[in-house]
Amino acid sequence: MPIFCHDVVMINLLSSPQKMPCNSFNIPAMLYCPAAKLIINAAKKAGKAIDDLICSHCYALKGSYLFANVKKALQAKADLITKSLREDNGDTFVETMVSQITAKYYKNGQKKSLKNCNTDLFRVHDSGDLFSKKYIECWIRICQALPDIRFWFPTREYVRIDQLPHLRKLAELPNAIVRPSALKVDEPAPKIAGLDGGTSVYTSEEKAKADGHMVCPATVHPYRMGKKAWSALDKKKRGELASCAGNNCQACFIKSCKSKAYLAH
Repeated sequence: MPIFCHDVVMINLLSSPQKMPCNSFNIPAMLYCPAAKLIINAAKKAGKAIDDLICSHCYALKGSYLFANVKKALQAKADLITKSLREDNGDTFVETMVSQITAKYYKNGQKKSLKNCNTDLFRVHDSGDLFSKKYIECWIRICQALPDIRFWFPTREYVRIDQLPHLRKLAELPNAIVRPSALKVDEPAPKIAGLDGGTSVYTSEEKAKADGHMVCPATVHPYRMGKKAWSALDKKKRGELASCAGNNCQACFIKSCKSKAYLAH
């Protein structure tokens, strides 16, 4: 049965990306990524190529994200958020998000032990970004309501200067990890005062390490093994090696983890 709140039919807000060790939340990429659109449009206006921009190769604009049912679900989440921000300052979204995470992660006030889901962790925006000040405030309230869950937020919204005070306020929370994402491939992860260690995308492990980055272990295997050996592995093994849990890694969810690089895929 759907849950009704403020005359809005509630939908399932949680997702389970295969590579993540936990549940996640997502909304449509690019449509709700103001900074990404700003970066790409600025490059086009200046007559510059956009191939070196990470956002022009966004994984959330291809593959399963293009399936009709996935696109519909992503947009439904975004519509719920924008309606709530407009009508009740985000209360419905915050209440529903907290309620659904609580139902998934807890039983009788205690953390559940779930298969394939670490209930200490939550990934925010495997697709989409922190698109407005009021939306960031909603996530501050959500993190405050669930202090024993670590929330990881990758973002490029730091390029919009008026967003920075709000991003910093979010990053002040001990359980919110706000990582600024690089704009171009093969450039060092950004260092933004008040935010946590940044991330970037590199075309080789050697370049990433030369710039002082920890390299995501879930992205190195195809490069170290070579495409032929990697393709020869069965699908299940590739999925395991390309996941956080398969590499026993939670670095993105740890505030003390500094700059990190993902290898292009």
